[in-house]
Amino acid sequence: MISRLETWGCNVQEALERFVDDKDLYVTCMNLFVEDTSFEALGVAIQSKNYDAAFEAAHTLKGVAGNVSAGPLFQTIGSLADKLRVNNYAGVDVDYKKIMDYKSSLRNVLAG
Repeated sequence: MISRLETWGCNVQEALERFVDDKDLYVTCMNLFVEDTSFEALGVAIQSKNYDAAFEAAHTLKGVAGNVSAGPLFQTIGSLADKLRVNNYAGVDVDYKKIMDYKSSLRNVLAG
């Protein structure tokens, strides 16, 4: 599992420092992350153009993605959060699609 997460783009060694080298806890938290309801809240907020709520959801997801060192997902969520922070709404629906694609591929990695 750990090697698959590294291949996917996670910085597992960095994350394990935060998880006191507990690989089982790390994988559990990663599984919880991909099931976080903030992903869906982000999509609903973007679709309804509630960009304050979208920023809150993106900011939450960015923090968790950073804690689990979820590589490309962290970068994409961070980019979206940065855009929303400065009221730049161009392409946020495309960014959300990328986030959900990364989430899906990460879920597949976790499923084995």
